[in-house]
Amino acid sequence: MPTRILAIDDSETMHRLFKMIFDDNEYDLKLSDNGEEGLELVKNYNPDIILLDFIMPKLNGFHFCKIVRNELKLDIPILLITSKAEDVGEKFIAKFANIDYIPKPFQPDEIIEKMEEMLGAKDEQVSAVLEEESFIPEAKIEEKAVIKESVEKESELPILTGETPDLESKIIKSLQPHLRKIIQKMIQLETEYQRAEVKGEHPELEDLINVMKSGEGVLNVFNFEKIFSFSFKEGKLFFTKCSKSGVEQVSEIFQHVTGISLFKSETFLEIYEQLKTMNISDAQIQSTFEYYIFDMINSALNLEESRYFTTESFDNKNVVNSVYISVDNLQSGFNDYLKEKAEINKIIYDDNLIPQAVGQTEGKFNELERKILSFCDGKRNVGQILKLFGNNTQMAKNSLGTLILTGFIKI
Repeated sequence: MPTRILAIDDSETMHRLFKMIFDDNEYDLKLSDNGEEGLELVKNYNPDIILLDFIMPKLNGFHFCKIVRNELKLDIPILLITSKAEDVGEKFIAKFANIDYIPKPFQPDEIIEKMEEMLGAKDEQVSAVLEEESFIPEAKIEEKAVIKESVEKESELPILTGETPDLESKIIKSLQPHLRKIIQKMIQLETEYQRAEVKGEHPELEDLINVMKSGEGVLNVFNFEKIFSFSFKEGKLFFTKCSKSGVEQVSEIFQHVTGISLFKSETFLEIYEQLKTMNISDAQIQSTFEYYIFDMINSALNLEESRYFTTESFDNKNVVNSVYISVDNLQSGFNDYLKEKAEINKIIYDDNLIPQAVGQTEGKFNELERKILSFCDGKRNVGQILKLFGNNTQMAKNSLGTLILTGFIKI
């Protein structure tokens, strides 16, 4: 029997993608573009698994899950698909049972593997329950109900490590693979740090500039949580990425600014080539690139207990000869970025301020600015508007502040 899949996402692009992935006889796919319609399909279609977008019209992902779990009392596996990844996904896992997440963008085999993992876990759980019940005599049914009620009440109490050895061992076992990866990564970083000729602690911007003024390589700023990698060559900073985001973060920023959906990319060069085929100018790419770089530098410099070192493993795949920042201009550009950020924070000091678009709303606005203007309807406050931009909150805040400064929005 085909696996019944209900995919709820307001993006036509995602609908096309789901049809491409689940196009054979193994799957029976139903699509919905909003949460309310999705709930009706949950009731009538009885899916084996639900693929759910986080931000949707009419009913967002959180309220959808709340209704399915708390009101409909359904334990259908839900796979959250979101560009906010860990920030949102972990909160959903903590709040709801039988839920997992996968970040956008993803590869087809990744989502299939995650689905099979969730469905397999569900089948094992059902089999275990049936097997347990088959060995319980009728005389014990009442006793079983009492035990179940006791367990449910006990589960509401704080976990006492010393008194729950089975639970403790289960948690440790589930964490072991993640801890192993973290340990391996830190061993690798420590080894590279010890071997590096150029290294130091708690870097300032001046340290980064001095390192990147000559030669080529990758400057790494890291602590036990993150690593920022700056690719430089002959006094030019060509690309920066964070260990947790790779090129995904810059891809997401370009999608917000240009309003264009990009395919999953492994390198900045691939992103650039996609943008050029869609007639995005070098000037707009450069402007967005600079914002992204300065934002990454700011995050790296504010990393707690950080150290830095350089390697010579320069990767040409992230080099776009027409898009870079001259190291000689890095200090002045970064200072301008900080000044603008401070100025914007002064203007938008209160999340409860209600902005209203005024005057001209057409013209030489980029897609991000147009989107902001459309949200400034005199009803939403600043906090509500910025929440709509996920990982790009700071960039949206800067654009909102700029539009206020230039008179296109009043507060």
